[in-house]
Amino acid sequence: MTTDITYPTQQDLVTNTGTNPISTTLVNRMYRDSVTRARPVGNGHQDPDHADQQHKIITNLVHNHNMEREGWWRKMSATVALLRHANSIIDQAESKIRAQQERIFMLEDLATADDLTGLKNRRGFFEAFERELDLCNRGKSNGGLLVMIDLDNFKTTNDTHGHLAGDACLRLVGRTLQNEIRAMDTAARMGGDEFILLLSNTTRDDATARAQTIAARLNNLSLAWYGDLIPIRASVGLKNFGAGDQIDLIIRDADARMYQTKAARSRSLSYPVHSTSVPDPANR
Repeated sequence: MTTDITYPTQQDLVTNTGTNPISTTLVNRMYRDSVTRARPVGNGHQDPDHADQQHKIITNLVHNHNMEREGWWRKMSATVALLRHANSIIDQAESKIRAQQERIFMLEDLATADDLTGLKNRRGFFEAFERELDLCNRGKSNGGLLVMIDLDNFKTTNDTHGHLAGDACLRLVGRTLQNEIRAMDTAARMGGDEFILLLSNTTRDDATARAQTIAARLNNLSLAWYGDLIPIRASVGLKNFGAGDQIDLIIRDADARMYQTKAARSRSLSYPVHSTSVPDPANR
């Protein structure tokens, strides 16, 4: 008695092994080999033993390829998981780097800022002046004007109203100066009651006019302090700067002019304490 065995078709095998190209190629090859080795005996029927053997081979083949497909997906899943984990580590590292950079910027700002007024401190001013002179020397800036400012009778304010009132006066002056300059300019507190402005990339006439306006603003300031009105007055000295200048010489000249103004104010009764006059900067 002979038995007809129904084999899975080649398309069935390919479907069961998925879309893995390696598995599909191997199934096609094994299928062709199994069909080639099949030997019909009598009346077109196949030998049952041989057919059973071929059926087992194909069944095992399908099983092995299914296992291969599952293994491939497991490997892919593991790879994707590792990539996601790596991306998570990279994101965390980048976040830490950004936080560190922000902290560095904050510390740099603190190192160049005056904690009482919020203006640049002495270090911040010199860094800004060096950058501006470098621009002048490279033809990137037209030069500008240095404005030295010293408050008049500030010691009297401290002695009469106390150091807290003196600190409030300094903060008021700092806010006023910051509001009167452009973003490209620099306002700094050099120490005590001494301030300095760097008016960058401007002409002599424009800078002098702006300095007059700032002097007028300062000499009309008053601080309301527990029922008292404390007047704020300032003496100003100017000095132009440009390509080839040296920082220390520019500051020395502006400082000298500022003290000339202060001396004139203290000597002359006809020179009003609220005067907005400033000495003309030296010709270049």
